Amino acid sequence: MREKFPAAGRGEIFAWCWYDFSNSAFVTVVITVVGGVFFTRNICGGAPWAEFAWGCVLSASAAMAMVAGPFLGRWTDHRASKKPALVFLTVLCVAGTFAFGWPRLGMVGAMGALVLANCAFLLGENLVAAFLPELAEPGRRGRVSAYGWAFGYVGGLASLALALRLIGEGGSEAIRSVFSATAAFMFLAALPTMLFLRERAVPGQAQSAEPGWRAILRTVQGHPELIRLLLGLAASLSGLSAVVGFASIYASREIGFTLEGTVKLFVCLQVAAAAGALLTGSWQDRAGTRRVLLGSLAVWGAVSVGAFLSRSPQSFYGVAALAGLAMGWMQSAGRAAVADLTPPGREGELFGLWGFAGKLAGIVGPLLFGGLVTLFGMRASIILNGVWFFLGAVLLARVQWRNAGASVEPAGQ
Repeated sequence: MREKFPAAGRGEIFAWCWYDFSNSAFVTVVITVVGGVFFTRNICGGAPWAEFAWGCVLSASAAMAMVAGPFLGRWTDHRASKKPALVFLTVLCVAGTFAFGWPRLGMVGAMGALVLANCAFLLGENLVAAFLPELAEPGRRGRVSAYGWAFGYVGGLASLALALRLIGEGGSEAIRSVFSATAAFMFLAALPTMLFLRERAVPGQAQSAEPGWRAILRTVQGHPELIRLLLGLAASLSGLSAVVGFASIYASREIGFTLEGTVKLFVCLQVAAAAGALLTGSWQDRAGTRRVLLGSLAVWGAVSVGAFLSRSPQSFYGVAALAGLAMGWMQSAGRAAVADLTPPGREGELFGLWGFAGKLAGIVGPLLFGGLVTLFGMRASIILNGVWFFLGAVLLARVQWRNAGASVEPAGQ
């Protein structure tokens, strides 16, 4: 349920977008570009098991967030407390990021700090998305979601530029300073969200006495359109996560990119993703979710073929630009699609299930891709990975969008 607050204006929507700007710094700097190298070389001293330990940290934190997400979402729905929970998770992620760079923390302490930070980041991602149905009415959610995603990619680029400048100063202390600087960047960027985003929900009036897991299972079993959507998104995101996880390896091993070239490729990907989100948000509001999501998966199929055929850095830049366009396109549209199926009072729970699907995809996609590489080689696996996008298209094409949200009972019913 929601109180009769005035509709969100441009200022509040902009404040909401700042959270995407903030949390992109974490995933770009800590998870993607700097954190893994720092952990394996500086904290673990280049030990042969260092990469395995890094993978365990990421997988453990993702599994924790995957399981906790729907329960936390349901709890915040009943208490109308998405905003306080989001603020708490933001502070926890910032603190964990700051602590990760401490010189005397040790390996176990660094692993613990990163598990907390990444888990808080992933849960916060669910909760901030759960505000979307409150901020925009149907017919506007595509563009509002796109504003957030696009602004987030800009935040990722800005934080990466800051990190590279600090690393350029040289020395282990310069690398450690990246994490304290990123933590400060994240906190300052999240302030508009924490200060100006409103909580429009009110506490549930008829809370169920049944256990939370049983209520969530009832939600899953009783709403086939929602489940088709989440399964389609999970399949699609499994393919996307494999591409993102192995893009730099593929670029260096199969195409011949240097480290400098890989950084430039990443920048190209981010810029194209921001453009992809912005260019398709209004289209989604006009043409409907089905066409936009299926269109993005068609582009991903072209990316799979293009990556397989590419033999030079010049041609692979074109593939990366197309992949970035499809990435921003699909992620923005997927978030808005879940908002369209979410009734008042169930935002936290349903976006918790959205987070569950996304985190599961983030585990399954790279794991299966790694197995395919072992069996068939890197280049053949790129084509085989395209099966995920075909499967996602089949599942998403079956979703009945008209009145699908009405099949999900509002909270308190």
